Amino acid sequence: MGRNGWLLGVLLVWGTTAAAGQGVLIDKVVAVVNDEVITLSQLQKEGKPIIQRIREELSGDARAMQMQITQRQILEALILRRLQLQEAKRERVAVEQPEVTAAIEQIKKQNGFVTDAELAAALLRENLTLEEFKVKIWEELVVDRLLTRKVRTSVVVSEDEITAYYQTHMGESRQLPSVRIRHILIRLPEDSSAAELARVKARAAEAFGELKAGVSFAEVAARFSEGATAREGGDLGLIRKGDLDAALEAVAFSLAPGATSDVIQTVAGLHIIKVEERTFGDTPIAEVRAQVRQRLFGEKVTQRMNAYFAELKQKAYIDVRLTP
Repeated sequence: MGRNGWLLGVLLVWGTTAAAGQGVLIDKVVAVVNDEVITLSQLQKEGKPIIQRIREELSGDARAMQMQITQRQILEALILRRLQLQEAKRERVAVEQPEVTAAIEQIKKQNGFVTDAELAAALLRENLTLEEFKVKIWEELVVDRLLTRKVRTSVVVSEDEITAYYQTHMGESRQLPSVRIRHILIRLPEDSSAAELARVKARAAEAFGELKAGVSFAEVAARFSEGATAREGGDLGLIRKGDLDAALEAVAFSLAPGATSDVIQTVAGLHIIKVEERTFGDTPIAEVRAQVRQRLFGEKVTQRMNAYFAELKQKAYIDVRLTP
C-alpha cells in the first residue's frame, strides 16, 4: 500500500482507536510478548470506541460475549504489532525523524490542515496528543519498512502465472462480441405484390443514394426508416452477437467501424446498417497484463505476510493472561 493511502488511514484509525481510557480502576498484565508486557489499560485505550459501542448497543449475555470476542481481537492485534516492532528492532530497521515529519505533513495536506496546531486540535478531539500520534506514525513506518524487506521484496510474479490466471479467471466476466449500429428499415408486407416490392426497393435505393451522397445516416434514417428507432436516427445501441437477425448479424460483424452496408433483404423488409463501434469480447491479455500482475502480487503478498506473521508468533514467547 502506498504511503499516501495508509497514512490517511492511520489518522482515521489510530485517531479514533487511541482515545484515552477513562474510568480504569485496575491495571494488570493481559499478555506477555517475549520480554514486554501489554496491560489492560493499553487494551482498553486501543479499543475504547468499539467497546463503548458494544456497551451502548448490546446488553446481557450478548454484550458479554461480544465484549469477550472484541477484546481478544484487539489483544491479538496488539500482540502482532508488538512482535513486528520487536523484529524491526532486531533487523535494525531505521526510520529517521525527517521521514516522520514528512509523513505528518502529508497527512496535514490530505486533511486540509495548514499548521501543527490545527492537526493537534483535531487529534485532541479524539483524546490523542500530537506526540502520541507521532509515535504511531513512526511505528507504522517501521512496520511497513520491515514488511517490505521481509515480504514484499521476495514476491515475484512470472509471465506464466499471468497467462495462467488470465486464461482461468478472465472468463468469469467473459463478454460476447458486440456492435453499435444504426439501422434503416423499409418494411415489406407479407405476400407483397411485384409492384409493392418494386416500391419498397425504390425507396431503399433512394435512401442508399443519399447516404452515398454524404448525407448523415441519422438524418436519412429519420426520414426514411420505418423502424422503431427512426426518431433516434436509427440508433439501435450496442447489440451482442446472437441478438440480431442472422442475415443482418453476418453483415454487421463483418463491417469495420464507420462502414455502411449495402441494402439487405430479410422477411421483415429491406435494411441498411451502419456500424458505429465494435467490441471483440474479452479484453486482450496485453491490455490487462499490468492489472493481473498487480492482483497476483497482492494475493501473494497477503499469503506471504500471513505466513510471516505465523512465523513470528511461533518463535516468540507469548503468554495471554486476558480473562473474561
